[in-house]
Amino acid sequence: MMMKNYEIGELQSFLFNLILKGKESRMRTRFIKLLEDQIDLIKMERQQLINDYALKDESGKIVTDTKEIHNKEEEVVVFPSEEAEKEAQMQIMLMMDEDFIMEETADKIEMLTTLQNIILNCELEFTGQKAVLYDRFCEIFEDIQLLNAREMTK
Repeated sequence: MMMKNYEIGELQSFLFNLILKGKESRMRTRFIKLLEDQIDLIKMERQQLINDYALKDESGKIVTDTKEIHNKEEEVVVFPSEEAEKEAQMQIMLMMDEDFIMEETADKIEMLTTLQNIILNCELEFTGQKAVLYDRFCEIFEDIQLLNAREMTK
């Protein structure tokens, strides 16, 4: 199963907000846990990229500044130059565009089959951006290879 890193949070949010019971709920929880592990890795790698490019003080700590963003005071990282900030942003964008591949192993077949059924047979109605996201989630789950191979052997 393959998706982009930037799609993981949206899929996690979509699944989290579905009202499910029993086995479907348990399989969703297992799947969300796997997504959370990847989100944690992305956060760690993002922070490492920021550490690599950010301005640091004499003790090696990242320099931050307070700025007003959307009428709210927020702490932002300071970069030594505009080029360094652009490079950090580009590296983060490249990371977010990387493929996240979840191996379709035998121990995941039941979970993936259940999630595939939930998503492909969802009876909710979507419009606009949510409809586009839902279509993408369907594509992700339609492309699961191990499940397709298992179906052919039946």
